[in-house]
Amino acid sequence: MKFGVATAVLDGCGTFRACARSVRASAEAARLAPENAVQFVQESSASARSVRDIAAEEGCDFAAAADRGIYDGIGRALDRAAAAGCDVLSWLNADEQYLPAAFGAAQRVFESNRKISIVFGDYLILGGGGRPRAARREIPARSLYLRNGVNYLLSCTVFFRREVWEAARPFSSRYRLLADKEFYLRALASGFRASLAPEYLGAYSLTGANASLDAARTAEESARLRAELRAFASPLARAAVRAARVAEKAFHGCYFPEKVDAELFSPDGSKTRFSGRLSPFWTWKSA
Repeated sequence: MKFGVATAVLDGCGTFRACARSVRASAEAARLAPENAVQFVQESSASARSVRDIAAEEGCDFAAAADRGIYDGIGRALDRAAAAGCDVLSWLNADEQYLPAAFGAAQRVFESNRKISIVFGDYLILGGGGRPRAARREIPARSLYLRNGVNYLLSCTVFFRREVWEAARPFSSRYRLLADKEFYLRALASGFRASLAPEYLGAYSLTGANASLDAARTAEESARLRAELRAFASPLARAAVRAARVAEKAFHGCYFPEKVDAELFSPDGSKTRFSGRLSPFWTWKSA
C-alpha cells in the first residue's frame, strides 16, 4: 500500500521540518519502505523563503507555483500523488504533525475492510513551542453532525483511498476556509464510507494565526455552506444536533482527561517525547 501525503506551504520554514520528519517517523513505525510513503510538497510562489532545500533533505517530492489559496495548493499536490500511483492519499498542513501510529492505523483499517474509503482518528492540540495542550477524542463521522456543526475530521488524522479524490476532486473554489468540510460531505454523500480509528493519529498546532481565528469569514462561509447542504435553517434545530453530538461524545467518554505518551518533533526537527495527562478542553489563548 503506497501513501501520498500532500502538504501546501506558504512561508513554512519555521515548522515544515518537524512536519516532514513526522511523516518519515510514522512511515518507519508502520515499516513502510521510503517509496511507499511520499510527501508531495506544493509551495506557493508567494513564499518569502522557500522550503525547497528542507524538502530535498527530508526526501520529499517538491514543486512550487502560483496558487489561488491553500486548497488549490493541496489539490495540486493530491493530483501529483494520485498520478504517482499512491493508493492512499492525505494532506498534512506544514504546521501539523503525524503521530507514529498514523500510517499503521490507516493501513490496518483499509486492509481489513475494502468497503471503508476514509479513515480518521483522534488528535492532540499543540501550543507554543509544540507542547501538547489538549487531547481530543472523536466519534464516528455523521453527515447530520457535519452539516449542522463543526468539521471534526481534522486533516492531520484523515486518510482516504485514491478513488475518493478521483471521484470528488477538486476542492470547491467557493470556500477558502471550509473547502475540506465541503469535500468530506460530498464524498460521504457519494456513498464513500468513513471509519474512526480510535487512536491518536495527528497533532494540530495553535499558532495564533490559524485561519479559524477569522471569525467573520468563517461565519459567512458556514452560512453559505449550510444553505448549499440544506442544513437546518433554525439555530435551535442546529443547537439540538450539536447537543446530540455532545451527548454521544459524553457517552463514549470523550470528555475525560487522558494519559498520553507521544513522540513529537520540535520546530527545529529534533525529536521530543511527551508523557502526561491532558484535558480535552482548550482555548485559543493557550497557543
